[in-house]
Amino acid sequence: MCLRQVQTRHVLVGCLLAVISGCGPHTTSANITSTDGWGRYADIPGAQRAKQARKQHRTLVLSPTLSDIQFSEDGERVLVQNDMGWRAFDLRDGQQLDVPADELPQDKPSDTHEQSPDTTIEEGKKDEPTSTPPQKQVPRGGQATQVTSPDGQWTATHSDFNVLLHNANKIKRAVTTRGTANKPFGTATWVYGEELDQKTAMWFSPDSTLLAFYAFDLTDVPRYTLLHGLAEQRPTVMDSAYPKPGDANPVANLHIYDIKRRRTTRIRVSNNNDQYIYGIRFTPDSRYLLYHRMNRLQNELEIIRVNAKTGASNVLFAESQPTWVDYAPEMRWLDDGQRFLIETERTGFRTWELWDVNSGPLAVLGPGTFPAKSIVRVDESDSAPGGGTLYFSGYSDAHPLNLQLHAVHFDGSAFRRLTNASMNHSNFHLSPDGANVIATATNDTTPSRIVLYGIDGAALATIDEANTTALAGSDARPSEVFSFEAADGQTCFGRIHYPSHFDSSKKWPVLVQVYGGPGSRAVRNTFQMSSSNTELGFVIVQIDNRGTGGRGKAFTGATHLKLGQVDLDDQARGIKVLAQRHDWVDPKRVGITGHSYGGYMSVLALLRHPDVFTVAVATAPVTDWRNYDSIYTERYMRTPAENGENYDAGSCVVLAEQLKGKLLLLHGMVDDNVHPTNCWQLAEALQAKDMPFEMQFYPNATHNLYLPASKSAKWSFLTRHLIHQ
Repeated sequence: MCLRQVQTRHVLVGCLLAVISGCGPHTTSANITSTDGWGRYADIPGAQRAKQARKQHRTLVLSPTLSDIQFSEDGERVLVQNDMGWRAFDLRDGQQLDVPADELPQDKPSDTHEQSPDTTIEEGKKDEPTSTPPQKQVPRGGQATQVTSPDGQWTATHSDFNVLLHNANKIKRAVTTRGTANKPFGTATWVYGEELDQKTAMWFSPDSTLLAFYAFDLTDVPRYTLLHGLAEQRPTVMDSAYPKPGDANPVANLHIYDIKRRRTTRIRVSNNNDQYIYGIRFTPDSRYLLYHRMNRLQNELEIIRVNAKTGASNVLFAESQPTWVDYAPEMRWLDDGQRFLIETERTGFRTWELWDVNSGPLAVLGPGTFPAKSIVRVDESDSAPGGGTLYFSGYSDAHPLNLQLHAVHFDGSAFRRLTNASMNHSNFHLSPDGANVIATATNDTTPSRIVLYGIDGAALATIDEANTTALAGSDARPSEVFSFEAADGQTCFGRIHYPSHFDSSKKWPVLVQVYGGPGSRAVRNTFQMSSSNTELGFVIVQIDNRGTGGRGKAFTGATHLKLGQVDLDDQARGIKVLAQRHDWVDPKRVGITGHSYGGYMSVLALLRHPDVFTVAVATAPVTDWRNYDSIYTERYMRTPAENGENYDAGSCVVLAEQLKGKLLLLHGMVDDNVHPTNCWQLAEALQAKDMPFEMQFYPNATHNLYLPASKSAKWSFLTRHLIHQ
């Protein structure tokens, strides 16, 4: 049921009672009125076309796929196999070679062509590595309750706030006995799991002789309460420690238990309790325990090295930033177990450094003038300067969305780019000597192709190309990447999705699908079919505003202390630019929708830019950053005491009276991430000003609001107000 407020006497309690009791869509004593035009998604005009388009798009562009690649030992040729069989190419000039049948590998079944999937526009995700996953899946924000030692002989269990050990013979041993609800051992908290990737709170050393574990103090952390089972006769209370900006944080400590000696050593993490302790792991030789120590402002990060036997510690690695540090830089150990690669943003761009766990920094790997993305290969060859070569992908191209492959020796010398074509690359396959690479290349106008590159980075041959025969014979339209200049001169990119029946001579409603939060990313320079939801009658647009990831620290950090201002301004500016460039844009029919951070942006769009956006559907939105957790919010906004002016400037609740246009709020009542309080506060503020809006709450839904009813409510509302007015 969707609720619409039409008068100030529509009090919040009445709305909540209507949601819980399941009142029908008729006017009631709580003054809930019918919502004209609401219906199931399948019954929305255009929904069947969208369904057919989703199926059709899977067959329109068949991406090239190699089922096997074999480089010759002499470095002169490469053999590749696809569904057409084996072919050979000269690695020096890319010429196709005739190879006798008896020299070809024995055929094996090839993989089916990758099919180009329908474009699904989802919440943007950070291009950052996460910590090693626990041995068992854990709920969001939680920690594993059991971990097993590498040799399989011991299992550590978190039970009744304490840590227990039991071995293969089921012999149990209490590691701790004094744990309580406020001072537990072997577990962490929701904010540590959600925001610092702490999916476990107990760690065995590689040699299985030591067990490290958390000791938390939650005494001063405020609690947050939710009701679970709102549709039941007697709902139950869900209560958890959830610090919000400026609140007291959990205090984290570490202990190491020596299994053989049955002795526990408490690690002296610091004299300052107002910090974050996370990223715990042992070195490969079990000699040291390493952990991350980050200040509350999150602009200083240290990796601490602890002697696992004595507990003595010192700072191994440190980085600081004027905005915020990358809280989880990737760290990869080399085979000697002493040296490691670690990512850093000291230059303003993500790059790699080589360190020794005993002696410290050895070399910077790469120029640090563009954002690196990920390690492709680590070649630990003694013949290379520094003892090896790092191969990594990064955005070094003139087009900042084009991913390229690079190589650099461990001493920082001989940096070179291995893919020189101005295309976006992926799926890298390097020859054993690193002289050649086979990669998939594409951009928004070029379907993917598999290309062989030579030692100088030049393209030698196209090995295979996408099959676009079906696309050429259809009315489906690929999406299109566009760019525009932000207020500070930096370039933002977006993507336009067109319906198959698009006619540029007509006016079209535009729907922005947004996430836009710090470090997220939605737009890549790849060939994609347009979203099938355009068949409902929209042109759909995605925009990566300043603050999103993969573009360097200046671009990502532009929203520092000003969430909801710089980022939303870029979304509005992008639409204004499109309207200036294209007559088909109907500036009176521009909608916006998103989930979580995207929900926040959607609500705020109607408040701050009503001249651009006229309709919004927001699912699980943060409506005031004072409501979200301390770690995430303070990273970008600091505390309300330090930055209250900008908390207010980006608050949907504070700005509620500026609402213009049509607004629908969707929220799960057991959302332990973005609490329902966010929407209740906004609803109360709007009701106080007698401002009409609609909302629908879901009694048993969590933050992942993927329900048929929410889908129907969202698209019914958007089509009603943007298309079928």
